Amino acid sequence: MKGRIEWIKVSVVVHSTESREKVSQAIANLFPFDFEIQVSKAEGHYGNPIEYLEVELKKSSEIKNFWENLLSLLKEKKEILLNTLEDRIDKQNVLHIRLDKQKIYLGEIEFSNEDPVAIKVKLVVYPAKREKALEFARELCSIS
Repeated sequence: MKGRIEWIKVSVVVHSTESREKVSQAIANLFPFDFEIQVSKAEGHYGNPIEYLEVELKKSSEIKNFWENLLSLLKEKKEILLNTLEDRIDKQNVLHIRLDKQKIYLGEIEFSNEDPVAIKVKLVVYPAKREKALEFARELCSIS
């Protein structure tokens, strides 16, 4: 492979009407190992309390395990990811994957932009060009 993953961040917003335990369980359903959730408190647009949960992976072994587990959870939806990679990689070569929070809690995987569990994957390629990042992302998504 012509690149590496520098970090993976998994984040989600917990609204005041939601249970932090259930949202944390949704995140846990994506992980094949123990992890630590960072919790930040914030205020919503209308002054409502919200929490921001984030897990950041920097160790190569954790990144590898998480990525392989995510691909296995995606199953046949891996094709959707492969076919939409161009729209999912930003100018900083970060791959964005947004999954339905409620479906994950139920043990299912569905792509969604509405109140998602957001997964950001920092792709490092040389030279740091978009085409190289896309090529590397295709390789990553083709791992079985």
